Amino acid sequence: MIWKRKQCNFCGYNLKNDWSFCPNCGRPVREFGIFERMFNEIETEFQRIDKEFKKPRIKTSGGEIHITVQSGTGMEPRIEVRTSGDYKNLEPEIKRKLGLSESIKNTFRKPKKTEEPETKMSKNKDKTIITINLPDIKSEDQIEIKQFEQSIEVKAFAKDKTYFKLIPIPANSVVNKTFRNGVLEIEIKNKAI
Repeated sequence: MIWKRKQCNFCGYNLKNDWSFCPNCGRPVREFGIFERMFNEIETEFQRIDKEFKKPRIKTSGGEIHITVQSGTGMEPRIEVRTSGDYKNLEPEIKRKLGLSESIKNTFRKPKKTEEPETKMSKNKDKTIITINLPDIKSEDQIEIKQFEQSIEVKAFAKDKTYFKLIPIPANSVVNKTFRNGVLEIEIKNKAI
């Protein structure tokens, strides 16, 4: 078995497993979200289908595959797969591989309540520490952090509620995070330009 090295999702730089940030581009190392994982699976399936149709035993006259993902505030995502032509006979297999034969309601559930968590901020000359209280959160797997150019979006998913916080940060800042005992701590350092 060949082990693939962990790489930055943005620049492809080889990373060590315990690194939180890419030393090449400075972006945070993060796991893929549900939609990113789903699109990666779709891409893998397309590659498999492409190889299947390149085999000489199959004669193709064409066709199309359409995958539509619809989502919005307060609605559960809907995924639809439509095929035509020679791809029609592969539609059930595509749906099965994407997990569409089962209901996706278990993956996505609308929280009963969304609230902004209690947040404290302390600053000194070179860094800012943001402490976010997430009392119903048990593990880091329940927390999603997205870093944008001048802000950080924090979402945490408890059993019946979602915590949401948008935090403005200076451009060119470096961010580290730790989570312990229901408290998320985000450290923001200004980069030297």
